[in-house]
Amino acid sequence: MRRTLVPIYALVLLETLVWIAIVPLAPTFAAELHLSPVETGMILSAASLAALVIALPFGRLADRVGARRVTIASAALFTLSTLGQGLADEFWSLLLSRAMFGLAFGTMWGAGAAWLSDSLTDERRAGALAAATTVSGVGFTVGPVFAGTLADRSDTGTPFLLVAAAAAAVTGALVVAAPAATWHSTHEHLPDVLRAAGRDKLVLAAIVIIALIGLVGGGVNLLVPLRLRANGVSAGEIGLLFSVGSGIYTVVSAVVARLGARAASLRVGGAAALGTGGSLLLVLVSSSTLAASAFVLLRAPFWSTMDTIILPLAAAGAHRSSIGRGSVMGLLTLGWAAASTVGPLLAGAISSAAGDTVAFATMVVWCVLAGVWLLRRGRRSRQSASIGATFDLDRLYGAPNLDDLREEYDRIASVYDEALVDGMGYRSPQAVAEVARKILPPDALLLDAGAGTGLLGVALAEAGFTQLDGMDMSREMLAHAARTHVYRDLREGRLGERLDYETGTYDGVASAGVLTTGHAPARCLDEFVRVTRPGGHLIFTLRADRMPPGYADKLAELKRTRRLELVEKGDEFQALPVGEPEVLVRVWVFRVG
Repeated sequence: MRRTLVPIYALVLLETLVWIAIVPLAPTFAAELHLSPVETGMILSAASLAALVIALPFGRLADRVGARRVTIASAALFTLSTLGQGLADEFWSLLLSRAMFGLAFGTMWGAGAAWLSDSLTDERRAGALAAATTVSGVGFTVGPVFAGTLADRSDTGTPFLLVAAAAAAVTGALVVAAPAATWHSTHEHLPDVLRAAGRDKLVLAAIVIIALIGLVGGGVNLLVPLRLRANGVSAGEIGLLFSVGSGIYTVVSAVVARLGARAASLRVGGAAALGTGGSLLLVLVSSSTLAASAFVLLRAPFWSTMDTIILPLAAAGAHRSSIGRGSVMGLLTLGWAAASTVGPLLAGAISSAAGDTVAFATMVVWCVLAGVWLLRRGRRSRQSASIGATFDLDRLYGAPNLDDLREEYDRIASVYDEALVDGMGYRSPQAVAEVARKILPPDALLLDAGAGTGLLGVALAEAGFTQLDGMDMSREMLAHAARTHVYRDLREGRLGERLDYETGTYDGVASAGVLTTGHAPARCLDEFVRVTRPGGHLIFTLRADRMPPGYADKLAELKRTRRLELVEKGDEFQALPVGEPEVLVRVWVFRVG
């Protein structure tokens, strides 16, 4: 494992050095290459714009061909682009090299983080990913001093040439590093990835935090140095102040990384966002050098905390929701690059139009909005955990008869979705809907057998299906399903008994998480076949390790009598990665004869 961790951390450190090196060296480049202010601004923004373009496509590529391969390719590109920055002798060569570096930087944070995530166990993942941010903090701390000192004593390109040599060695180390053990190629459609990311609160929270960091950080990096310079503070003193702030950032990041998953929570992120907003009040109410300096130092721990928990949050959400890690990390990089590009432009525009005070006030509002949203989502997570205490899977699986089972579902109907989805990461509805989307046309008439609160119906509707009926034995569950407004018709009924539908009514019957012990006897399949037209499909989940009693014999009988034909036997996955991580299920598809 160390063979993988060390070279990736080294790549993070070197790329951070090159990212921040341009800040203290930009005035020198401008003087030596006779750059206009606009050209200097283009050099400063080239990397973030390139990262913006490349982040998501190359993150998705990492899911398809492997994060290891893409990371190694990005390291090679980083080496070449850094060499180019060291040798640049005019505007266009420097701009091109900086843009190439942005491509490598965006790819590294997407594919490299995905490689780490897929190489680690659940216990080590949060801490190791958080440590990558700590390493980045080291780069931000020493980078300005490293670049400025070498440039003053030698040549402007010297820092880049030295890093390029080190990057070549790191690329070689990555080539011999062990590949991720758990990676498998995924070919998810982008809309599906975006929907899944939007549904997972951890991934969505990570995107919100990284966007906040980009927006506020971009504005701060523009306006605070300008204010300090206007107050007569020298460039060296400004650089020293920001380096001290980066030092605090790094120390706090190391502490947060050590805490691992305990620190990677929405509540911690929300508190840190509000703390950042509070520190901004210093520069909002005073334009003095003391206020600006205090802000740079005071915001560092809050900033560090937010930054350090982003990757662990996103990785935890991606793993439990089975979203490609490269795609998720690419989304994060995309969000950061977009916000980092817009942040200074927006802050500069607001400052020019209304003054620094309004610009800083706008940043405070962003921090408060993000912090409140994160805290509210975190509070809902705590409520879901509390709900989970009343939601006992053993009581469902162990119900002595269907009457007791119906009463239990009636009792938990109001908390079912939160406990199952938020608390346990329930994934079967999306898995069934994805398979149905590939098998059936969107206007197919479908019956959701065991509809419950409508989780599968909502997933089918999101997949494009427009004609859905549902049945369940729990009246309270059906009442919640009705509020989704995705069903044409909802009826009470028990699986294993005759269903209240005409023969051959449906193009397909779908069921997620229902055909299990104590819920539906194997004879329910006879009714599924009866109510489905010839040529229609049954799509349902069953445990992968063992079928409920009678199901193997019933399926064999239906296939032998040509009433069913197996179409697809899906891959194993965790239906409840938090609640029952040891239980694997798969989606089955049969065609009705």
